[in-house]
This record gives sequence, C-alpha cells and structure tokens, in this order.
Amino acid sequence: MKDIIIIILVILLLIAIFYLVLLKRGIRKLNKNLTQKIKQNSNIILTTDLTDKDLSNLINNINATLIKYNNIKNEFENKNKNLERMIINISHDLRTPLTSALGYIDIIQKESLEEEKSKNLKIIEERLKRLADLINSFFEFSKIISNNEFIKYEKVNLVAILEKTISNHYEDFSKENRVINFKTTKRKIFIHSNEMMLERIFDNLIRNAYKHSESDLDISIKVANSIQITFSNDLLYNNLDIKKIFNEFYTVDISRTKGNTGLGLAIVKEFIEQLNGIIKAKKDNHKLTFIINFQNE
Repeated sequence: MKDIIIIILVILLLIAIFYLVLLKRGIRKLNKNLTQKIKQNSNIILTTDLTDKDLSNLINNINATLIKYNNIKNEFENKNKNLERMIINISHDLRTPLTSALGYIDIIQKESLEEEKSKNLKIIEERLKRLADLINSFFEFSKIISNNEFIKYEKVNLVAILEKTISNHYEDFSKENRVINFKTTKRKIFIHSNEMMLERIFDNLIRNAYKHSESDLDISIKVANSIQITFSNDLLYNNLDIKKIFNEFYTVDISRTKGNTGLGLAIVKEFIEQLNGIIKAKKDNHKLTFIINFQNE
C-alpha cells in the first residue's frame, strides 16, 4: 500500500515539475513578446498556450493596458499634429492682415492727397479689426479646448435668444436684399442651458450663412421628442467637404478673403456638445443645413 502511495506522489510531483517548467517557459515567452512590443512599438497581442486561469487573466489585463496605452499614444500624436497645423494656420492668419496694414501705412507715409490717405486709413482700420477678430477667436477657442470653465445652467427661452441674435444681423442681410426667415411652433420654448453659449452658437451659424452664401437663411425650431433647431441656406461652394466642416481651421475659402478663420463651426460644435446637444451638417440639392438637437425636458 505504501509503495502505491509513493508511486502516486512521485507521479504527482513529476506532473507538478513538468507544469512548472511549462509555466516558466510560457512566462519567459510572454516576457519576450512584451519586451518586443515595447521596443518595436508593435501591435502584438500577448497570448499563451497554457490554460492556467490566473495567467490568462494577467495576460488579458496586460493586453487591455497595452490597448489603452496605444489609444492614448495615438490620440496624443493626432493632437500634436493638429497643434502643429494650428500653429501654422494661426501664424498665417495673423500675419496676413498685419502685413497688409503695415503696407498701407507705408503707402500713406508717401502720399500727399488727403483723400487717398483717408481711403487707405479706412483699409488699415478694417485690417486691424480683422486682426482683432482673429485674436479673439483664437483666445476663445483656446479657452474651449482647455475645458476648465464651469458652465452655469439656467432656464432660458430659446425663441427669445434666437430672435435677439437674428436682430443683430438684420442690417447685414437687408443691405444685400437677403432675409432671415424664422419659423417656430411655439413663442416660448424653455430649456435648461447657458444663454451666453447659445447666443454664440446662433451668432456663429448666422455669420457662417452670411459669409458663405448669397441666399436667404431659413431658421426653424420644432418641439417633439427633442428640441430641433435648423439653419438652412443655399451653398456657395460646391466643393464643400461636409465631413470636415466642423474641423478646426477647415475652410473652402483658401485665401480667406471673406474673413473666415475656420474656427466658427468648430466653436459651435464644441459649445453644443458641452451643453449636451448634438449638431449635424447635411448637404443636399445645393442646400447646406445644420441640425441641432437638445433634450426636451
């Protein structure tokens, strides 16, 4: 009986030793693959031939950590590329009106006619205002992406905010024989939001329609399962890439002759998302439509 017990114990010991050898070999292979992944920055997923539950759980956790690390790394690289592009665009945008203004100052210094001086001073004023607008846009956008500001919510009337914003652009549209058509299903539509941010959203969308279209602007609010606000106007640029329309600094007007920084719609999207809303852009039959949805409380 003792001999049988000894034989069984020896067999169990040999099995344990064999399993430990396999386990050590598996850990060595795992360590080699992990070292290779770190050195070569490869996308290798760690695996094992062993069926040990604890080792499998460890590998799964390592793989999850590696995937998270790769996602963070890729996001950082994309943001770094965007930052480089942003700096180049900012430099170009700020230099253009400044160089132009300095050029006209040089012309004024050489002119003798008061009429010409007055005309060129007006141009300088416009260029410097453009420069101020650019600086304000960049400053505003930098505050947005830092995302450090606390948003104060209050009960506001969307219809009143829209009517106020529309009135600010009435004169600009009127002098070009264009109108802003505003339709709403109710005179008062209340929502818990931030009035300043909503004004900025609506202002940017109306400005975008004014600068990049020659048609009337149609604005509407509908209330159903959600509060839907639409802005629609004729397209001026047929080559508009609807997928890039909310990207920072995207602009079809390459020369930026219409004073477009490419930040207006990026700010709109960021503000709407911070207010827990959704915005989509649609291009159809030479029409550009922005559709905003907020939750109906």
